[in-house]
Amino acid sequence: MKYSSNGKILLTSEYLVLDGAKALALPSKFSQSLEVNQTEKKNEIKWTSHDYNGEVWFNETFIISENNFSYKGNNNKFSDKLITIFKAIKKLNKSIFTDLGVDFKTRLEFSKDWGLGTSSTLINNLSLWAKINPYGLLDLTFNGSGYDIACCDKFNPIVYQKIEDKRIIEDSDFNPSFKENLFFIYLGNKQNTSEAIKNYRSHKNEIKNIIPRINSICSSIIKSNTLAEFEKLILEHEKIISKAINVDPINNKLFKDYHNGVIKSLGAWGGDFILVTGNKQNMKYFTEKGYNEIIPYKDLVY
Repeated sequence: MKYSSNGKILLTSEYLVLDGAKALALPSKFSQSLEVNQTEKKNEIKWTSHDYNGEVWFNETFIISENNFSYKGNNNKFSDKLITIFKAIKKLNKSIFTDLGVDFKTRLEFSKDWGLGTSSTLINNLSLWAKINPYGLLDLTFNGSGYDIACCDKFNPIVYQKIEDKRIIEDSDFNPSFKENLFFIYLGNKQNTSEAIKNYRSHKNEIKNIIPRINSICSSIIKSNTLAEFEKLILEHEKIISKAINVDPINNKLFKDYHNGVIKSLGAWGGDFILVTGNKQNMKYFTEKGYNEIIPYKDLVY
């Protein structure tokens, strides 16, 4: 069997989505696939991960002994995390990993350093295979708000909101007429989402007072008709998030002299993608600073 899930970009409400804010999320045009085959080797799991070039970047053989999992290779964080995931799958579906062995092969369509959802697409694909709730598996493994899981089977923007245990997922008609002026730039410093969330929690202040305005900005961004209106909204959004997490906006840190548009951090602030407004010629500013992974909006997301 083969499964596929789309990656994601969180355009608004980063961090605050954890506390019930409405978030505008964009499924990516790049995905991760999972191929699953049964093998005759009972109580054995073979795992192979391929990058977007088709090269193997991780492989391991796991042994199942009763309800315990171990692996043959040296200690490493990837194998340890997979064991955590296997145990969570087993908890949610007790009939899984019985009888015949399993051979898993994953394939990314995007760089695993991009922060587009290597983990969320994996969790969703495994949940499809195991016939379990992907949000339940997420809660037992990576935690997070779940907006990334919601993007896995979508081919259009969505508005996502999680209030306590209730998830509200609505299709959005966000389709900016000025998308040719929107670019995603990879900063080359992949962020650890779990660590970013811990940092947010340590600086959390007056969140309940911030969320209504963030929700309003989210709605206004969806309705924005001009680039100028969009830019004004994302600048205000940057200021609000900056104050909430006590971190300077990225343009103050790295791009103070960019005057042809505005810049917005995305996801875990500090290293994954940023959103930049401008035109194709303006992007020379970033390539001259060494940021060469620049993707037009229409090429990365739906």
